[in-house]
Amino acid sequence: MADRDYASPLGPKIAAYVAERRAEGCKFVTGADLMSQLDKFAAGVGWESDSLGRDLVEAFVMPRPGEKPRTRECRASAARCFGKYLAVRGENAYVLPPSNSSSGKYYFVPRLLTEEEVGRLLDAADSMAFNPQTPLRHVVVPMMMRVTYCCGLRISEATRLLVSDVDLGDGVISIWNTKFNKDRRVPMSESLTQRCNEYAADLHRFSRGDAPFFPSPSGGCYGGGNTMGPVFRALLAAAGIEHHDDGPTLHSLRHSFAVHRLARWAAEGIDVNAMLPYLSAYLGHEGLLGTERYLRLTSEMYPALRELIERSCSHVIPGVV
Repeated sequence: MADRDYASPLGPKIAAYVAERRAEGCKFVTGADLMSQLDKFAAGVGWESDSLGRDLVEAFVMPRPGEKPRTRECRASAARCFGKYLAVRGENAYVLPPSNSSSGKYYFVPRLLTEEEVGRLLDAADSMAFNPQTPLRHVVVPMMMRVTYCCGLRISEATRLLVSDVDLGDGVISIWNTKFNKDRRVPMSESLTQRCNEYAADLHRFSRGDAPFFPSPSGGCYGGGNTMGPVFRALLAAAGIEHHDDGPTLHSLRHSFAVHRLARWAAEGIDVNAMLPYLSAYLGHEGLLGTERYLRLTSEMYPALRELIERSCSHVIPGVV
């Protein structure tokens, strides 16, 4: 991974911290992104010291409009770990106290999109106007939204795709070195493969394999949720879909894909329980626990299918009525 350019006086210490974590065997992708956020924040507020001060940390972890508690907790945890790293080395650093709150890895209930809302969202993306400051965004964003939803990708997986990762002949996307250190191959539908071919014919006719499949205005990869979040919320507004503190978020596309897929299997009379391992592999989950939580969400979103889901998965979601 290429070295980052840091803008604040904390930059050299952040770079050393990231390098040490990776030397320990951690991929540290999200951690490095959060450290980059801290650096940009420090530069933005005019922080002039190379010490991690309390004022800076407390301002960095303050709740932000429309932000979920879990997002703030991740930012706080990153600042806390960086502070501990510096303090152990005798640096003058503020170590943020542990939070008493817990978001619960599998207890957050996401705001799902209905299939009709997904259609409206994609229509809004297709209607994006040309902007000379971001001349490719009206082409890139609609395709990114389709691939993210139709393949159930994490937004970070979508934004990091390279041209060589998308096999336009076989219609398969390769996801490398992602969460839980998993690589996986994600088949696309025929219709999505066709859309990707049309998109690539316009945008990537002369692109190298290491070029981003969804290029940002700068020519690199988009920065994930922090960059695409405002774009997504603008699309929600254009589609007439209400947005609140609990979402929908970009990750709602992945959650909605999983629930819609389970609902279709149930409606088609397919044994949903037997299909869970396939869905888990497709999504790149660490185990079935992360996938099983979608069963309850499916039964809540599609009450007419509750009996069918309970019949095959009562041992997974007892009490579904």
